[in-house]
Amino acid sequence: MSQKSDAPPPRPLFLFMKFNIFLAVIVLALGYVTCKNIQKTADPASSAPRQQVPPNLGGHNAAIIIEGSNEDSAATRQVQGPPRWVDVPIDALPAPTASHKAFLSTGWWHLNMAISPVDTTAHHHYVDKYMKFREDQTFDILYKGKVVDTGRWNWDRDNNEIYLSCHDPYINNTWVVTDKGYIMIWKGNTKLNVSGIQIRVVGIRTAPGG
Repeated sequence: MSQKSDAPPPRPLFLFMKFNIFLAVIVLALGYVTCKNIQKTADPASSAPRQQVPPNLGGHNAAIIIEGSNEDSAATRQVQGPPRWVDVPIDALPAPTASHKAFLSTGWWHLNMAISPVDTTAHHHYVDKYMKFREDQTFDILYKGKVVDTGRWNWDRDNNEIYLSCHDPYINNTWVVTDKGYIMIWKGNTKLNVSGIQIRVVGIRTAPGG
């Protein structure tokens, strides 16, 4: 009768058993990580992009609302971009007077300078533009000598405001007019236009590029 041997198994068999245990541990670990990733992906809160909540303007009728404690830096805060879009009610006004039609339709008008209280680069959107008004209350915008947009205009004689409706967001708006001869200053300070932009508009007799 042979006795049961207490000798350790042959070394190759022992190594094979250790390798199988190691593989089992790796499989369990990978399964745990995969399960956690699936749960995280399935969670809409973790996978959906965060939505930016629009600031509460608090009923203020302003071009830009600066939030937070910016007392020392508010004066130098730069916000580049066109004025907020408005639908200009051209047809809500009576037709302009014959004198306004004749004044605007004489020659071309060069938007040769502009300043903005919140954007020091605003003038780049004006200085290469010219306007040609017609007595039928239409106008063209010319950029470097070429017509790039056509719109409609009107004049609020009670408030001395020019109404401009077009696709160009830097021009489309209502503007308070201060004029001296054939030089006008258009100011973004009306019920619709709160941009604060001021544009110098100079009348010229020669076509742009001519």
